[in-house]
Amino acid sequence: MTDRALFDVDSDPRWLIEIDGWHPDKEAGVEAVCALVNGYCGVRAAVEEGSAASNPATFLNGVFDAVHELVAQSAATPEHQVIAAPTPELVKAPEWSQLRLRVDGTTLDLDHCELLEQRRTLDMHRGVLVREWRLRSAGRTTRLRSLRFVSLDDRHVLAHVVEIVPEDWRGDLTIETRVDGDVTNEGGVRHLVDTAARQESGRLLLSARTTEGKVSLAIASAAELINSDGREVTGLAEADGPTLRHAWTVRVEPGRSHTLRKLCVTYTSRDDSQPAARALAGLDAAVAAGIATLHAAHADAWAARWQAADIEIADDDEMQRQTRFALYHLIGCANPDDEHASPGARSLTGERYKGHVFWDTEIFVFPFFVYSHPPTARALLMYRYHTLPAARAKAREQGYRGALYAWESTDSGVDVTPSFVINAAEERIEILTGVQEHHISADIAYAISQYWTATHDHDFIKAAGAEMLFEIARFWASRSERDADGRYHIRTVIGPDEYHEAVDDNAYTNAMARFALQRATETATWLQAQDESRWQSLSAALDLSVDEPAAWVEVAAALVDNLDHDTGVIEQHHGYFDLRPADLDSYEPRTQTMDVVLGWRPLTETQILKQADVVMMLALLPGTHPRNVHEANYHCYEPRTSHDSSLSASIHALMAARLGDLEDAQRYFAKAARIDLDFTRGVTAAGGVHIAALGGMWQALVFGFGGATASADRLTFEPHLPEAWGRVSIPLLWRGETMRSGAVNVRPG
Repeated sequence: MTDRALFDVDSDPRWLIEIDGWHPDKEAGVEAVCALVNGYCGVRAAVEEGSAASNPATFLNGVFDAVHELVAQSAATPEHQVIAAPTPELVKAPEWSQLRLRVDGTTLDLDHCELLEQRRTLDMHRGVLVREWRLRSAGRTTRLRSLRFVSLDDRHVLAHVVEIVPEDWRGDLTIETRVDGDVTNEGGVRHLVDTAARQESGRLLLSARTTEGKVSLAIASAAELINSDGREVTGLAEADGPTLRHAWTVRVEPGRSHTLRKLCVTYTSRDDSQPAARALAGLDAAVAAGIATLHAAHADAWAARWQAADIEIADDDEMQRQTRFALYHLIGCANPDDEHASPGARSLTGERYKGHVFWDTEIFVFPFFVYSHPPTARALLMYRYHTLPAARAKAREQGYRGALYAWESTDSGVDVTPSFVINAAEERIEILTGVQEHHISADIAYAISQYWTATHDHDFIKAAGAEMLFEIARFWASRSERDADGRYHIRTVIGPDEYHEAVDDNAYTNAMARFALQRATETATWLQAQDESRWQSLSAALDLSVDEPAAWVEVAAALVDNLDHDTGVIEQHHGYFDLRPADLDSYEPRTQTMDVVLGWRPLTETQILKQADVVMMLALLPGTHPRNVHEANYHCYEPRTSHDSSLSASIHALMAARLGDLEDAQRYFAKAARIDLDFTRGVTAAGGVHIAALGGMWQALVFGFGGATASADRLTFEPHLPEAWGRVSIPLLWRGETMRSGAVNVRPG
């Protein structure tokens, strides 16, 4: 493959995200939307030469650090701002694709030159970012284009190609590319220390460690410059302080190109005890292969993932493009080879929420992997297994048995939820999610069950899944209280609707706890029958008596469900309908969340919901109630929901589609699809893409419009598809076989 062919993008615009021009106020969102991701690392799509509007960042999955000193927070932090002792956050890695171009002392970049045209294209089909731009300075016009990718074939390899062509001038041009270890996170927080650059065996190597000393990292770099005759130009390679630098000064002529080819390889001590040696060896292998070969292997790896995941929508090009955007970021958010990392709320594309892992993973993101790439789903469950000790410790700290998982988790599984925030209305809001939003433990049990049902990976259940299920069941049995009415109650919790705190008997929490208790009981019975030796060893390790599962059954059967049998409505929590009704339509149009519009305390006294709660429960557990209950609750809670959470719209799309209300379903699906892609609504993706919303889009398509339902022994389909979409083809993996739901029929893939 020639350098020229590398810059080609897919001819089908439904595979492309194209950003024309330069809009500094939208740049932060563009950088996240067009980020390159491969599950191991994420690279924001910042312009290589930098600008005052840029926020470049490279993130390595699972690399967290906390600086143990108070650091002033940036006033520009959007939405919520943590003012507290330092919290572990996803670390910015060295910037590996910096570009500097100078002519007669003038820097060729967007801040110093006239931009004549620019287009950045994320080719989602092969996971590459192509940029084309023209600059004019002092009467000289220069045409440039670049290619960047982070390999999906070898996740440690990063590649950068830049072509530079003077259109109407000749002279001396200095070309410089850097790997810069002098990076800080938002607010100027420095997580990398002992940064050192050196030359070794003809290569450049940068090494550093995090301030806590938990992770060491290394990045090795090689670069070459080729002129239009195909000859390599001699240049300078320097390793100085925190910077690796390759530089050339060349005489350029109109219409004659120079092409920079750069390869970097990065490893951390999470991957290998000798990351520097691995990075250097990996770089030697990458250089020997060459960028064209690496690019082809990378494209093939993406093609394989697309074959298993691509949802085809025949007659709606924009819906097709939006769907592929969701799938692209889902594929790139998690690494099947890493059992000690899990996607944060903004994936690997931004710093919002500090890269912390929430329930978003299990409930919104995880199902995509269950049905398209089970090895990744298994790795995500193993992340929770490896953090089980921290979950046990949290349960003990709150006075319970079993395992209570962290509401916000990093690498260790210790809960790192901040204690309070200052919201957009400048109110101090105590954060109670870490101590009350306990449904996450049931959510993890739900994910284990979903994976087991779809894959029949019995080895996982024996090795890890059963232990997690048993400890989660123990937690819920100890968390529930039997009252004088003979029923079990779960008090003082926060459900998915976070606008109501310290409530009793949240319907979602109770239903998911019941599910976890029932599934754990079934698993105990199964394990005793299938592998008596494993049952004996596990029950001994957990001090689990043969009678304990019977207590779980008792709790599950007597948990309050809040169902009014006359109306079919499930009260969201005890006393919800005693709260003040509110007409959300009367506050439209609005650009702020309802906690800002009303103030926090007045808001909590209303029936306004932040996001789907009872509707969410029915979406996840469709077989627990008949259709009339689904209808009654959708119509009850839909007008009360503000959708102030990005998680909400996709769940409403799913439910509306299941109920055959395609008008509502399409409206909510479009709302979910616009969260990151509609730059006219503000830069909502500035802190990273909303990976849970993207996972929710997939679920709306599969379980809502596609009508897929998994039971103990089969996967069935009852499509509810808009006529305007034409044929829709949805591939799903089911116990090693590919099934496909379509608008016309259902057939094996």
